[in-house]
Amino acid sequence: MRLSFLFFGATSAIGLKHASAFTASFSSRCHPHSLSRSRTSDLMISCTKLHSSKSEEEKNESTESYRPGSLMAATAEYGRVPYGEESRKFRRTEYKYQDWVQHRNTEKVVTNIQGMFFSGIIRQLKEEVHLVALAAAVVVVWNDFLFAQSLPMPNVLNGESALPTLSIPKLTLPALPFTLSSPALGLLLVFKTNASYARWSEARNTWSKVIAQSRNAIRMVSTFVDENNDICSEEDYLMVTQLSNAIWLLSRTLMNSLSSPEDEQNYRNEVMEVYSSSGSEKDLHVAKKMIESSDRTMLALAHASKALNAVPVDEKRRVETDKSLVIIGDCIGVCEKIYSSPVPLVYTRHTGRFLSLWMILLPTALYDAFYDKNVLDTTFGTLQCLPLIPATALVGLFLFGIEELAIQLEEPFSILPMQKFCDDIKRSSNTIQSWCLRDDSP
Repeated sequence: MRLSFLFFGATSAIGLKHASAFTASFSSRCHPHSLSRSRTSDLMISCTKLHSSKSEEEKNESTESYRPGSLMAATAEYGRVPYGEESRKFRRTEYKYQDWVQHRNTEKVVTNIQGMFFSGIIRQLKEEVHLVALAAAVVVVWNDFLFAQSLPMPNVLNGESALPTLSIPKLTLPALPFTLSSPALGLLLVFKTNASYARWSEARNTWSKVIAQSRNAIRMVSTFVDENNDICSEEDYLMVTQLSNAIWLLSRTLMNSLSSPEDEQNYRNEVMEVYSSSGSEKDLHVAKKMIESSDRTMLALAHASKALNAVPVDEKRRVETDKSLVIIGDCIGVCEKIYSSPVPLVYTRHTGRFLSLWMILLPTALYDAFYDKNVLDTTFGTLQCLPLIPATALVGLFLFGIEELAIQLEEPFSILPMQKFCDDIKRSSNTIQSWCLRDDSP
């Protein structure tokens, strides 16, 4: 893993400083009177450009070493780790062969530990971890300083114990309640994670059906139309093209309905680009009507049905092709169900409250495990419970991380590569058309 981009700013500043110093020194020593200020400036600019070009090449090389569109590639490009809502667009993972090779890397332990410094999930949990660490710090300070000062101090001369100046209780709880409640907390986290993963899996499988049925519809129509002729007419080819555009529009409109408002402008541009390429006023009217519609998905489905009805195939084969549109319509309903219905909020809130209270009180149960009565009341003895703070923070990081993973997976569409799905549908449709309806086929 390359970390050169983390030091890019510091390296640039040092490089510029050294370039300026070197140029000034060279000018004064070699040609103290002949070199003018303008030439010195030219040398400084040349050194600066050279250093900038090298730095840019190193940055590009670092970016190219990661999977395009991944979180690591974004970190290398922007010089910081995106997290929260900003990171979701970089989690639209699509693996290829080299990604699987890296995924099976035997050095998983080292890679995973190094990846913690670039984890968006860990950065997302900084407030929760800080709160847990603060609770642990309060327990340590209270028990090691305030409570310790209130204990009776032995009188060495008289052999008696002096009365405490204050009566301060010790902030500790028995570990038994946490032991008994931890299975319940684990079940809540497991159920929430399983439910969220099931939603992600269903969304991915649904989009797989949309892609497959879109290809099937174009394949069947391209095969059935004018099967008695070697090459179909221009009119028939245009009708199949309109159906292909309509099916792509259906998937792209579905994507738009499941995306953030940031996709709106891209959607408008892509629709106008596809439907204006033919130069037909009818296609432009369809594009404008689609953009202005309040229920784009159903309008796109109806438009695909009309485009299929216009293709010159016999009734039996039209019915078979229409079955693909019926399945796509069912997939639209599944996507709308997932998008509009989260995991019951009462379950999510109860799990969050349970986990938060459990983690905040956990330091009181762990304090006695870190406290050793045999250690004398010295500087080391006073600080012996300080490891409780990072230990509690680490436990909170992993438990809150499980909950955060479930929340991130609960709405799956913004982390699915839906744009690539739509592009694949368009590319496959064009390939099938060219193969079946033009002289590209044997």
